[in-house]
Amino acid sequence: WQSYSHRLAYQTYDITSSIVVGPNAIGAALGDGWYRGRLGFLEQRAIYGDEISLIAQLELTYVDGEVDIIPTNDSWEWTPGPITASDLYDGESHDARLELAGWSTTASVGRWEPVATHPDDGVPLVSPLGPPIRRTAAIDPVAVFSSPSGRTLVDFGQNLVGRLRIHTSGPRGHVIMLRHAEVLEDGELGVRPLRTAKAEDRYCLRGEGPEIWEPEFTFHGFRYVEVEGWPEASIAPGAISASVLHTDMERTGWFDCSNDLLNRLHDNVIWSMRGNFVDIPTDCPQRDERLGWTGDIAAFAPTAAYLYDCAGMLTSWLRDLALEQRQNGLVPFFVPEVPFPADVADIPGFALSHAAAWGDAAVIVPSALYQAYGDLEILRTQYKSMRTWVDGVAELAG
Repeated sequence: WQSYSHRLAYQTYDITSSIVVGPNAIGAALGDGWYRGRLGFLEQRAIYGDEISLIAQLELTYVDGEVDIIPTNDSWEWTPGPITASDLYDGESHDARLELAGWSTTASVGRWEPVATHPDDGVPLVSPLGPPIRRTAAIDPVAVFSSPSGRTLVDFGQNLVGRLRIHTSGPRGHVIMLRHAEVLEDGELGVRPLRTAKAEDRYCLRGEGPEIWEPEFTFHGFRYVEVEGWPEASIAPGAISASVLHTDMERTGWFDCSNDLLNRLHDNVIWSMRGNFVDIPTDCPQRDERLGWTGDIAAFAPTAAYLYDCAGMLTSWLRDLALEQRQNGLVPFFVPEVPFPADVADIPGFALSHAAAWGDAAVIVPSALYQAYGDLEILRTQYKSMRTWVDGVAELAG
């Protein structure tokens, strides 16, 4: 997630082992994500644009040194896929009956619709400054039980951020619903803290033997999952697991003492950081928000830099902060900025201002990174942004 109007970071993959002698093909699945999906607590959609697209190129280097580049252009083709809905807050729906065998192979070439192409909009492509989001762990449930109303609940024993992977089989067209939440309320799934986020994933079975599924374009903050429509008599061990997702930072700091409660508190800090460092530093991983609140990371940056090597990820985030910053030094409450709708933009509490603690992130975060890593380049890069904030506040203060 970035300030899409200012820069677009690309990813690179070594696919040498996937190339075969003879015809080859490459395919990509597209989802709404942060760009076109629902963002923020005011139920806004398509904030950055209403069309999703792909820019890619395949680079082949032959043994004689010749390089062949195959880019995206109007010769590519598209078709709807089995993902019928995807949303970061509301979850994903997948109809396995719509899956296309060999969709990313030469078997599909010439069978789809031609793509529409768009002119270059002038936004620079940049290399990523930090590691990508990856699955970093798989966690099995600690219990499967019935709620007072008879609903099936799965308990993973702790809060985590990610999504489920299910292994099951059943009749064609049978639907499984998975609802996620962090807490229970009166023994039932506690969804009130989610506000308007549905956090529901839906899978419609293909009906051709064992099936494995994990959503692609959503993630949830949860400990408990309510399972509806499981096609088998019971949820067998290994049938459901949780994939933990976050920016794949390297752990650098540890703490341990003789007090078990203090150790547990520290473990909670670690898991909270993992759950909120998903490409940007967010405020929460579960409800209809998950924004890069500047005040939150201003307070947490020294701890974050001690626990993990987050220099790349936070340096990238600071680039966006500087790009979103106003000429008078004002820093948005969250970065990347999600503009408030016009009808509330001037209401106190929504109207942007030089807010202490929030805007101070422009100075506090790069300072914390420098103190942790000793990299002067962080200060050089952010110096203009840091000074613009301080000068703007000084001018207002008189």
